[in-house]
Order: sequence, then structure tokens, then C-alpha cells
Amino acid sequence: MGAPELIVAGLSARMMTESAHAAGFEVTALDLFGDADTRHAAHAWEPIGNPATLTISAEATLAALQRLRLRPPLVGWVAGTGFEDQPDLLEAGARIVPLLGNPPDTVRLLKDPERFFGMLQELGIPHPETRLTPPDDPHGWLCKAIGGAGAWHIRPAEEARPGMQAYFQRQMPGIPMSVIFLAHQGGARGSVRILGINRQWIGQRSDMPYVFEGVSGPVTLPPQIMQHLADAVQGIARTCGLVGLNSLDFLFDAPDFHVLEVNPRPTAAMALYEDRYAHGLMHAHVQACQGVTPMPQRIETPAVRGCRTVFAEHEQHINASLSGTLMRAGWCHDIPVPGIRIGAGEPLCTVSACATSLAAVDALLHDRCTQTLDYLKALHVDNHVPSRRSDHPLPAQRQRP
Repeated sequence: MGAPELIVAGLSARMMTESAHAAGFEVTALDLFGDADTRHAAHAWEPIGNPATLTISAEATLAALQRLRLRPPLVGWVAGTGFEDQPDLLEAGARIVPLLGNPPDTVRLLKDPERFFGMLQELGIPHPETRLTPPDDPHGWLCKAIGGAGAWHIRPAEEARPGMQAYFQRQMPGIPMSVIFLAHQGGARGSVRILGINRQWIGQRSDMPYVFEGVSGPVTLPPQIMQHLADAVQGIARTCGLVGLNSLDFLFDAPDFHVLEVNPRPTAAMALYEDRYAHGLMHAHVQACQGVTPMPQRIETPAVRGCRTVFAEHEQHINASLSGTLMRAGWCHDIPVPGIRIGAGEPLCTVSACATSLAAVDALLHDRCTQTLDYLKALHVDNHVPSRRSDHPLPAQRQRP
């Protein structure tokens, strides 16, 4: 019998694919982009949606699962970013191939603002004031899409679009951060292991004021805040019965924090903690979802890591030379395949860095973003190559989560 097979799916499946491949799985990746490094690590890749509109097709996803379901020894499938607003698709997919992750009903709860923030209220977990109807005075309020991901959907309440499935949240001060954790429901009470607290980078792109641009960590916060965050994570995980890799987003405004959301899936921050388990985080995720307690590695001095998105400054034709150069760099990821066009302002790739401090990581990431853009300036743009993303001005960050 060959290596165990695993299906990973999402807007971009690159990180999950590489982690699962390194753990010895034979991976089939289902996503929108089919980036060069995704295809390099995957046994097979299939498209499941439209990269121009950043939408996952239920029909394409279910058809792929049907084709792959009889391939032994198939372990199951993992859903990443892009399924938050499609719990019915998760449910349908789980009837075809075992879903290794949180059940669809759990996703429904966490992405229902009324139920989620009501649960936080009952648990005594601080969060911004939230409502389902527009406030009388929209100043100081944000409009967020229900089931949205990547922060690109967040806008001032004054710019709320008619008919949009959204909720409204009072704007709060603070640094955007996240907690990535691995949940396991074995035993009487289950367990939660916090892998790290991370600094998120949010920036404005085009007419989108809150776009996820990267993450760095681990970050150390005051002990009392660390304990309160751990209590919040434990309370939510046990109340919802979370399993596998998850993350909690919050704003830190010393000495307070406010929870924004829980992402019930592997997120971009997993790239920072791949070494916490001997066989990586996707292997640990699969174990946790199968009821096995993953055993972490002992790390005396955890390294600080980070990743940032590089946005194209000008319209860019991707040729074999560019794609190959980015692949060989070793710190470039989510690399487009030759023969497509990246529009000005769109995500081109991701760069990563590892150092001994957050400041050193951030400096290295800045240098690598600059180095990548400087290299691009020397390349010729072919105006006759079809665009990868049509006329869509800016898709969400491809690896977010």
C-alpha cells in the first residue's frame, strides 16, 4: 500500500499542501490558483473556482471529491479558507469524503454574528459592540460580511452595500493580532494547545481599507493578558467542540483585548509554527481530527517567523524566468505559474523570513518585498496574455486566512 492520500481545499491550498507533503501524504490540492509551488508539492491539482471573483464553486468541489473518493488509502479532506460562508458545501462534501476539521454546524455557529457574539457574552469574553442592523449614526462603525475572510470585506459602515449579508461592529483601537491553536476533543474535557500569538499586518489597498497583508510571531504579551487569552480560547473551544487547527483574531489595546472572530480552519499563521510537531502541522491537524493526541516537540528557543504579501506595483506578465527565479529564492511562496497576468495592486507572491526577533523578521521581510519588486521592474510586460483575474481590482490575500 502506498502513502496515505489527503485532499486539501481552499482559495489557496499551498501551505496545507506543502505541510502535508512534508509529512508523507500524497496530496491532491483543490484551489483557485494552482500556483507553481502548490503544484510542485502536490501529487495532483484541480481548479475549484474562479480566481477573478475569489469564489469556490460547490459544483466543482463536489465533482472533484466524487472523482477522488475511491482512491485508496484516502484519509479525508481538509477545508481551508473560502468555505466559511458555505457550510452547506462542507456538509455535502463530508457525505462524500470524511471531513477532517470542524463540523459544518460548528462553522455555522462561529460565522453567525448573533450566536457567536452572544456566546462570547455568556462566556464573559470581551468583544466590540456588535449589531445586525445599521446604526443610526454610522460614524465609528464598521460593516463586515458574514462569513468573510481576509479582512478585504471590511468597510466603514457609511459604505455598506445594499443587500449585503453583513453585520455592524463598533470600531475599536488596538493592534490586530491572532492566536493559533490546536484543539483535540479526546478524554473527558478535551485539550487545547496554543501554538503562538501573532501580530497581523493589515493595510489599505485600492478602495479596501482593511486587507490582510501578513503575519509575524510568536509575540509575547503581558502574563495576565496571555492567561486571559488562553482562558478565552479554552472556553470557546470547549463550548463549540473545536477540533484541529483554528485561530482567534483579536485587537490588543493594553491592558485590554477584544475578540473579533474565530477561524475554524488552518490559517496563514500555520507557516510560523510548522516545527512545533515532528511531522508538521497538517499531520498534527489530521491526528487531532481523528481523535489522536498529537505530541509536540520540545523547542528551547522558538524562532520568530513572518510572511508578507508582495503586491504588484504594475501590471505584470508572469514568464518562465520570473516564476523560476521566485521558486529558486527559497523565501518566495504562492508563486504564479508562467503565462498569466497579475494586475497592478494584486497579490503577486508571499515572502517569508526567520530571525531571532520580531524587529529582525520585519526588517528582513521588508528587504525581501523590496528585492522582489526591484526584480520585477526589469521585466517586460506582454500586453497580449490573458489576465488571471479578469478585471477584478483586488482579490483577498490568497493564503489567509
